Amino acid sequence: MKKIILASVFLMSLNLIAFAQKDIKDVDFSNFTYEPYCAGEDKQKITVKDGEFSEQKEVDGFPDRLFFKAFDVTYGDLTGDNKDEAIVLTVCNTGGTGNFTEGFIYGIKGGKTALLARIPGGDRAYGGLREAYAEKGILVVESNDVGEAGGACCPEFVVTNYYKLNGSELSETRKSDRRELYPKQRVSFPKGASGTTMKVDVPAQEIKRFVVGAKAGQTLTVSINKKGGALRLLEDAEVKDETTKLTAKLPKSGDYTIELQSFEEVDSQFTLTIKIN
Repeated sequence: MKKIILASVFLMSLNLIAFAQKDIKDVDFSNFTYEPYCAGEDKQKITVKDGEFSEQKEVDGFPDRLFFKAFDVTYGDLTGDNKDEAIVLTVCNTGGTGNFTEGFIYGIKGGKTALLARIPGGDRAYGGLREAYAEKGILVVESNDVGEAGGACCPEFVVTNYYKLNGSELSETRKSDRRELYPKQRVSFPKGASGTTMKVDVPAQEIKRFVVGAKAGQTLTVSINKKGGALRLLEDAEVKDETTKLTAKLPKSGDYTIELQSFEEVDSQFTLTIKIN
C-alpha cells in the first residue's frame, strides 16, 4: 500500500513539473484574462471568450458599454533566452467613437504566464496599433499617424518603432520609420487622349489613390464600373458625387488626387475611368 501511495505522489509530482514547464504557445489568449487601461487611468480585469468581451449596464440612468477584443497574437524571443514570448494586441471601446489599442508581452515565469511589459497604443489614427512582432530579438511596432490634416477616423501614415525589452521596460533601439499608408500613383493619358481606363485591384476595405495633372477651368470625371466602392477628390473643387461617378469643376492648375475606397470584405477589382475635358 505504501508503495502505491509513493508511486501516486511521484506521478503527481511529474504532472506538476510538466505543467510548470508549459510553453507560452500553449496559452489560449482567446480565452484569457487581461488587465487593460482602456480609455481610463485605472486597470480593470477583463476575461475574453473567443477573443472578445462585451458588457452593457445602466449607470445613473445612462447605458454604460464596454467592448474589448484581442485581435492579434504573435510570438518571438524578446529576452534572449531562446524561448518565445507572446505579443498580444487588443482594442477597447467604451461606448463612444474611440477605439483604444494596447499591447501586452507575456512570458513564462515560475511555470506561470506572466505579463512582462505593455505596449502603449492610441485611439485609431492617433497612435492606434496596427501590428507588433519580434524580429531578431527586437520588438517591431507599427502604429497609425494622422498626419497634418487628418482626423481620428483616417490615418495617413504608418510609424514603425523598434524596441529592446529590458526587464519590464521597452527602450528604443533606433530611429522610427514613417511611410505613407496610401502612396499615390500618377496617371498619364495616352498621347492625344483626354482620358484613360484601368483595372485596379483594391484589398478588402482598403484605399488606392491616383494623381492627375489638370488646368484651371477643366472638368474632371471619374467613374468605377460597380457599386461596393466610393470615389473622393482630396483637393477643393466644385464636386458632383454620384454612387459610382464623380464630376468636378477644377478651380486651379496643378495636381489632383483621386481616392478609390473599397467597402468589399474581400479583395476586389474595379475598372476605373478618368477623363479631363
